[in-house]
Order: sequence, then C-alpha cells, then structure tokens
Amino acid sequence: MRTVLFVSFLMGVAALPAQSNEFGVAVDTTLSHVRSEPEAFKNVKVRFTIQFASLGSISNPFFTKFTPAEYANFYAWPEEQPIWREKDYHDVFGMLFLSKSHDKLDQLYKLRTFQRLAVTGVVRNTFQGAPWIEVTQFDQLSGQLDTAVLAHLYRGEKFMEQRAWQRAVAELELVPGVGVTDSALRAVRRNLGTCFLRLGEANSAVSYLQAAADMPGPVDAELEHMLAMAKSSPEAGLDRAVDSGNLRDSERPMWEAFDGDKARRPLAKPAR
Repeated sequence: MRTVLFVSFLMGVAALPAQSNEFGVAVDTTLSHVRSEPEAFKNVKVRFTIQFASLGSISNPFFTKFTPAEYANFYAWPEEQPIWREKDYHDVFGMLFLSKSHDKLDQLYKLRTFQRLAVTGVVRNTFQGAPWIEVTQFDQLSGQLDTAVLAHLYRGEKFMEQRAWQRAVAELELVPGVGVTDSALRAVRRNLGTCFLRLGEANSAVSYLQAAADMPGPVDAELEHMLAMAKSSPEAGLDRAVDSGNLRDSERPMWEAFDGDKARRPLAKPAR
C-alpha cells in the first residue's frame, strides 16, 4: 500500500511542470505564430493581441472539451494580419473559446467587429493542424480599424499595383494617423514611402519609410532596402516605365526633371 502511495506521489510530481507551464507566466507571442506551430504551444499559456471578428458556433466534443453548452466560441484576426487584403480578411481564426461561467461572458457578447483585445489563454488541444484555445482572460484595447480605413488601404494598394502612384497617395493619406492599429499605420507609412520613391519625391520617401522602419514589427528587408535607396540613390527607385501618356499632369512621376529633391511634403510629415 505504501508503495502504491509513493508511486502516486511521484506521478503527481512529474505532472507539476506541465501545470506550471499552463498556469504560470504567459508567453508573449502572436496568434499567427501559435497558428503556424500549434504543437509547440500545446498546453502552454499564451498572450497575444487580436481583432475581434464575430461570435461563432464551432464545437468538437469528440476531440476537445469545448461543448456549446459550456463554452462560447468566437472568431478573430491576429492583430498583425493585413485584413485590408481580401485573402487575409477571409483567413479568420475561429478556435477561441470562453467558458460560459467566465465573469466576462457578457462583455464578449457585446464586442464589436475589429475591436482590439489583449487575450490570455491556454492551447488545450490541436486538431486538424489548428490550435484550440481556451481564453482565460481578455481586455479591450484602444485603437482599431474600421471599414473606411480598410477601404482606403485596399484601394491604395490596388492603385500601387496599377502603378498609379499619385492616386495611391491620395487614398493612403485619408487613413488617420491616430486611433488605428500599429500594423496598419506601419503599412500606410511604408506604402506612402514607396509611392514617393517611385514618384521621385526623395525627402517624402525618406520621411515615410524611416517612420515605418522605426515602428515595432517584424524585420522587413524590403523596407530597409527601399529606405537605403531613398537616402543614397533615390533616382534608382523612380518608376520610369509608367506610360505617362495615360496620366494627368498631377499624376506624372518626376523622372524627367529629377534633381534629387522635388518633395512636396516636409521631412517631418509622418507625425501621424
């Protein structure tokens, strides 16, 4: 009998690290990272920022504990996901679950689309290559996107694809410089810097690209390359292949009269 008790004690001790890992300090990460390596985060407490999408109805009681009777399901996008692009907008994550006994259940039901949340949770299961996350806490954050901001970013990038740089600038400058997510603001500054580099407006290009590079975010080698080009040899970034015959005078790039400084915006412009 004493042997059985001792073995039981050892088994309990062996389980302690997993419990500590689950209920100890949360690992700061991103939802994108968790989605890309779900097995690495299994039974790990994590913390990340999301953009709320909607309530959901996913359940799989055969493989998880998340039954509709006990858990509320909701969908979200990772904060860092560029949801102004159609593919990313449709790539919404749905395996987030909050216990119906949680004291913030009513708050969950009142959330608005695109609202930012700091989420803490535990990856309870992985099924079909996806993490199933029990949310243990969430807090609402300031700043968020809306349909108008998404539309300006979407149209701005479409104009960039068409090499209509002035039209892209006009759209992107409609995005407010405050109150939006850092990832969106970084994209706006990066895109504006790119447009001005293609137009030959060197000072504005450097200003916006530097502002984008100074913001938090993953290393962006292309951004760093464009910034170096704008500083040292901006003429190399000019879009010389645009058919200027199809452009209005106000949309023409300035390669024909490039003199190193045709910026129409001051260097300190990105006080956004």
